[in-house]
Amino acid sequence: MQFKNKTIQKFWRFSTSFQMGIPIIASLMILIIWGTIVESQYDAKTAGKLVYQSWMMYTVMGLLIYNLTIVMVDRLPWKPNHYPFILVHIGIIALIYGGWVTQHYGLDGTLSVPIQKSNGMVMVQQTDFTIYATFNGEKYSKIYDQEVDFFKQNISENKPVQFNLDYGADPGSTSPPQDLKIIKYVPYARATQKIVKSQDPVAGSSVKFQLSNSNVQQIETLTQQNKNKTTETTLGLLTIYLGYNQKKLGRKNPHVNEVYLNAIDQQNLDYSLFNKNETAPYKKGQAKIGSVVPTVWMGLEIRIMDYVQLAKQDWQVVELGRPTAATTEAIQIVFNGKPEWLLLNDTVKVFTDKVAYIMAYHNRQIPLDFKLYLDQFEVSNYQGTRKAKEYASRVTVKSKDSDQAVTTQPISMNEPMKYAGYTFYQASFEKDEKTGLPVASIFSVNRDPGRWIKYLGSIIFSLGIIWLFYQRRKRRTAI
Repeated sequence: MQFKNKTIQKFWRFSTSFQMGIPIIASLMILIIWGTIVESQYDAKTAGKLVYQSWMMYTVMGLLIYNLTIVMVDRLPWKPNHYPFILVHIGIIALIYGGWVTQHYGLDGTLSVPIQKSNGMVMVQQTDFTIYATFNGEKYSKIYDQEVDFFKQNISENKPVQFNLDYGADPGSTSPPQDLKIIKYVPYARATQKIVKSQDPVAGSSVKFQLSNSNVQQIETLTQQNKNKTTETTLGLLTIYLGYNQKKLGRKNPHVNEVYLNAIDQQNLDYSLFNKNETAPYKKGQAKIGSVVPTVWMGLEIRIMDYVQLAKQDWQVVELGRPTAATTEAIQIVFNGKPEWLLLNDTVKVFTDKVAYIMAYHNRQIPLDFKLYLDQFEVSNYQGTRKAKEYASRVTVKSKDSDQAVTTQPISMNEPMKYAGYTFYQASFEKDEKTGLPVASIFSVNRDPGRWIKYLGSIIFSLGIIWLFYQRRKRRTAI
């Protein structure tokens, strides 16, 4: 094309020349190589945030589309020998556009379904920060819920993310709102747990004890989520419960040996020991830190090593340079001058004189229009080992509202299920830490609305390449 204005003509010539095209291709190759190195050194999520979803990649891809479009427009009016060239360019643009549609409108996450239960919420990589508030410790109101990406933010004590919490404040109150700050983000955190005292009046108890005899020595910690929640552990011959009132509710499982522990005050625990198939305890009493409770089960003794009546789980965080299987994301919050660590997919509770707040930093949950019910899960191990060789699920798709079964299909490692535009792959499974038996199946869920665009772009690109080779060969034959 020709323009009368020399500046426009010069810019147009540059846009259609190799002087623009070659640097774009070189930049794209450098970004791809960089992304591959980052992914090998860190993980796919880090590579996506630093490279593939960065402003640099978007700029290069935008310039590439601009260059391809200008080159096609420059050939107007098109002649028959231009058609294969045009097809190649349209195919590349369609591939880029299809990838953009997938990135912005697709779904790529995980779905965990317990055996004989259902779930319809897919967990994705995007993260949210949510704050709940309550006056009575039971009914919580959501006062803040926002998507966050701390990876791309420069968070520090000098540049914190700040919130002013004034939930339930009196209209005429002159007292300042409660101050909440996020002062640090750790992308690769190794966290170890410790039990500390809580100010929450509905907090549960925590007991650290040792179970031992001449052959066994095992240390366990039981911590209640709150005082109304029972926690338990099974250790060989017996099951130990913390927070279950067997005096009012009766034995939980009379067919096994049981130990019931319940908080009395800041110093003492109530304990009851039951033999299986008996209605009355053969031993009961009170214990405190340092107490030893003998049992009749193979000479086992229960030694109370630590006890906190109102307890909460706190974290000690060590920042690592690279991700491992044991790392997670963590943020450090400060509420009224007191620091707390909050891990990804965990919660922290803080208090004022009137209000309790719960902060949650979690992966976003995307609801499906249906639910998956896990009818059956099977796993086979390599011979002589506990390492899983193959595993498969049988699921029933149920209506979200009426709970009516729609279809039942198997999902295995080599046989995904396709339904309503989603593809469900058998990814892994969860095991019970004590028994080693599977308790839930984990599926990888994918929805790719840009797939047909990428397929169409691949077909158009391939046809253009074939046409170009045919056209070139025809010319050589003619010569």
